[in-house]
Amino acid sequence: MKIALIVLAAGLSRRFRQQAGEHKLLADLNGKPLLQRTLEQAAASGLDLFVVTRPDAAALKALCSQATLVLCDSGGLGESIAAGVKASRDYDGWLIALGDMPFVTPESYRAVSAALAYAPIVRPWIDGRPGHPVGFQHHYYPMLSTLQGDAGPQAAVKSLAVRLPLQDRGCLCDIDLPADLQLIKEFS
Repeated sequence: MKIALIVLAAGLSRRFRQQAGEHKLLADLNGKPLLQRTLEQAAASGLDLFVVTRPDAAALKALCSQATLVLCDSGGLGESIAAGVKASRDYDGWLIALGDMPFVTPESYRAVSAALAYAPIVRPWIDGRPGHPVGFQHHYYPMLSTLQGDAGPQAAVKSLAVRLPLQDRGCLCDIDLPADLQLIKEFS
């Protein structure tokens, strides 16, 4: 199966900006922008990499040299997913990953991708908790490509996803606020 890895990076980072004055995906994480760390891990998976970001996000776009850029003036998570899926419509499936999760290992991306060979929706499960990325077979193209606003595919994921047990705590760790950077540095 040919799986596209779509990293969502089109959010406005409002909460982080209010506290730190900068976009969270550009925040320094051990000497590199957070999004760069996420993309390095994603690229190391060997999957075809797509990044959904805003047309005016020059600093974020500059970090995406190893990816196919998908520009989206996104009104929310759903629209970003739809844009990424439409841009990679010829793939057999997709991993939907979040740009603010820099510690997901390449092995976890590959494991979720491989699990799509036998399950239509796959979600990592770590210590009894759901994680990311979430994988979808091409069968879900009509649903994913028409998502709007901030509504994602949560209902389908909750009811249909196969739980893939993983040990990668990076699948649980995202950055929403500046304080998260301090807590999460233990993973780096």
